[in-house]
Amino acid sequence: MYSLKGYLTRNLLITLTFAMMVLLYFLYQGIQVLTQDFVASRLQHDADSLISALKQNPENTWSLTSDRLPNVYHRVNSGHYFAIQIGTQTLRSRSLFDHDVNIPTLKAGEQQQATQFVGKEHWLIFSQAIIKNDQLVILWITEDISSLEETQVHFLAFASAAVLFTIGMLLLAQYQLLKRGFKPLEQMPEVIRQMRTQGQEINPAKVPSEISPLIEEIDRLVNQLGQRVQRSRNALGNLAHEMKRPLQGLQSYLESLPPEQRAEGSKVLSNLHHIIERELKRTKIVGLSTPGRYTVIDDDLAPLIQVMLRIYPEQMIQSHYDSGLVMPFDRDDLLELLGNLLDNACKHAVKNIEIRIRQQSEPAAGYLIEVSDDGEGVSEAALSMIIDRGVKLDENIQGHGLGLSICKDIVDSYQGKLNFSHAKLGGLTASIFLPIPN
Repeated sequence: MYSLKGYLTRNLLITLTFAMMVLLYFLYQGIQVLTQDFVASRLQHDADSLISALKQNPENTWSLTSDRLPNVYHRVNSGHYFAIQIGTQTLRSRSLFDHDVNIPTLKAGEQQQATQFVGKEHWLIFSQAIIKNDQLVILWITEDISSLEETQVHFLAFASAAVLFTIGMLLLAQYQLLKRGFKPLEQMPEVIRQMRTQGQEINPAKVPSEISPLIEEIDRLVNQLGQRVQRSRNALGNLAHEMKRPLQGLQSYLESLPPEQRAEGSKVLSNLHHIIERELKRTKIVGLSTPGRYTVIDDDLAPLIQVMLRIYPEQMIQSHYDSGLVMPFDRDDLLELLGNLLDNACKHAVKNIEIRIRQQSEPAAGYLIEVSDDGEGVSEAALSMIIDRGVKLDENIQGHGLGLSICKDIVDSYQGKLNFSHAKLGGLTASIFLPIPN
C-alpha cells in the first residue's frame, strides 16, 4: 500500500528539482555569454581607441598618444592590458609590467577571441589585425574577468537560494492543495462508518467526481448483497410456511395409525416443526437485511426486545448497556445471535430475563454479552455437555437447545467464546466474548 499524497509530493519534488537545475544551468551559461559579450564589446571599443592613438614617427617607429589611453592601462596589474606588434616593434601597456604575452599571428582583417588563466586572473583576450600606413598592425588586448565571474558565482548562489525557497513554497502550496483536495477522501472512512453503523447512504454530491464511480459500485454491491440475503431469508420463511400444511396433513395421518407406529413418526414430525419454527423466528428477529452495517445497540436492541415481547408477552426483559455503544460486528449476525439467546431465555424463563452488553479491555479487549433467565436452569451434567465444544447442542440438550448451535457458529466466525453458567436469577446464563476485530 502506498500514499497517493506522498507519491504526488515526491514526484513534484523530483520534477521541480530537475527543472530548477536545468534552469540554473542555462542561466549560468547565459550569464557567461552575456558577460563575455559585454567585455568583448568593451575590448573592441578600447581597441578602436588604441588604433586611433597609434601614430608613426618620422624615423618610421611607432608610438601611442598616452593622453588618449585610459588610465587603467598605466596602472600595473590593473587587469587591463594590451600589446601592439608592428613588424619587429612591440608596444606594451605599462600595466603588463613583466607579464610575457604571446601575440597571435593574424592576417589583415582577422579577429580572434580567447580566454586564458594567468595566475589568479582569468583573461578574456581580443586580437585583431589591421593595415595602417601600409603596415600590418596586430593588436592584442585583454581584460581580467575573474571579478565578474566571482559576481556571477554570488548571483548564482543567490539564484540557487531563491530556487530552493521557491521549491519549498511550491511544495508547501502543493501540500495545502493536496490537503484540501484530499479532505473529502479523508472523510470517506467516517462516511462509510456511518453507513455501516447508521445505515446512512453516501451523498454523491459530497464526494469528488473521480471517486463517485467507486462509491456507486460499493453502494450497488451492498444493495445487491442485501437483496440476495433478503431473498434467501424470504425463501426460507416461505418454505417454512408452505411446509406447515403438508405437516398438518402428516400429523392427521399419524394420529390415525396404531400407537406403536405413531411414536417414531411423531418424533420426526416434532423435529420438522422445530426446524420450521426456528427459521420463522430467525426471519422475525433479523428483519430487513443490512449486510456490512455495524450494530448500534441504542437503535437495534430495543426493536429486537419488542419482537421477543410480542412472541412472549408474559415475559419481562431488562437490558443493561452503555448509551452510544456501537459493536463493530455485522448487524445481521449480531441480531441473529442476540435473538436466539433471548428466544431461548424467554422460552424457559419464569418471568424475568436480563441482557447485559459491555465493552471491556481486561483481560482481553472486546465485547461481553450476557443473557440470563430465572427459569429452572440445567443440571451440572447438562451444563457440562453444553460447554463441551464437540457436542452438537441442538441434538443433545433438551429445552435449552433451540438456536444454540447457530449462536456457536456465529461466535466461532468472530473467533469468540461461548460459555454457560448458572444464573443468579436461578436459570441459565449464556456468556459470549467477541474480540475486537483487526
